[in-house]
Amino acid sequence: MDIKHLIDYYAHASVSFTDVFTNKMKPGQIDIGRTTAPGKCGLVVPLAGSAIFSFNGISYAMEPGMVVHAGPQMPIEIKASDDKEWEYAVVHYQLPPEESTLYPLSTQHFIINTGYHTKIIDYVQQLIESQAMPGNMSVFKAKTLFMNLLEATLVSAKVKVLDTASDQMEQALQYIHENYATQLSVSKIAEEFGVERRRFAYLFEQHTGMNPSVYLTEYRIRRAKELLKFDDSPVAEIAECVGYADCFYFSRVFKKYTGMSPTIYRKTMLEESNYV
Repeated sequence: MDIKHLIDYYAHASVSFTDVFTNKMKPGQIDIGRTTAPGKCGLVVPLAGSAIFSFNGISYAMEPGMVVHAGPQMPIEIKASDDKEWEYAVVHYQLPPEESTLYPLSTQHFIINTGYHTKIIDYVQQLIESQAMPGNMSVFKAKTLFMNLLEATLVSAKVKVLDTASDQMEQALQYIHENYATQLSVSKIAEEFGVERRRFAYLFEQHTGMNPSVYLTEYRIRRAKELLKFDDSPVAEIAECVGYADCFYFSRVFKKYTGMSPTIYRKTMLEESNYV
């Protein structure tokens, strides 16, 4: 789930807390033949153990550190892992009927990777306690706790995305440094890491402050400058060594970034070397 779309949804939809419950299952226990609540959306929050949780036949391997969203009246199947007791909470909320078509996420199931955060568990436990207490003050407190739970979930998910993207972009940089001499392109790098090209470019620029195509070009030119300075190979061979099959195109790019042709650059570096 794209965290930006998720934040947009909860920022604008008129969500309201309805109820919360917890359930435990013994190791290996299977629960089938049920559906999610009609007219309600739900956040399934793992508390302990792990399980395979299915909605509409789509399975999620669940454990603490993730939250799964489900829409109303979806067929459910649950299989607890064989080694530990499975415990989870379901936090129900609803939208006004007229908003369900405006916000299709409300009727969908998807996973939210939050990483393990005790704050999320704490809010769930406080919701359970508040729901058990009588009086309007408890009702009001439950509304506040629900919004706090949503905020903690979204913030944790956003941090998780940024951390994951940071690791991935570091790997992408390493990939560029190791493969710049090949016929590399931004599309090929994005495909290598399983990310859509435009999203890859966005994440890369967020991480490095530079467009990936510009970074690749500048890295190639930097390597070419080193070769021109310390290697006697013809310019055409150096162009190939840094990923340019067309020597004339390489020369144009090199001049754009350095202000001089490869030949003039080499001559200048040689003269400076002799002068020193």
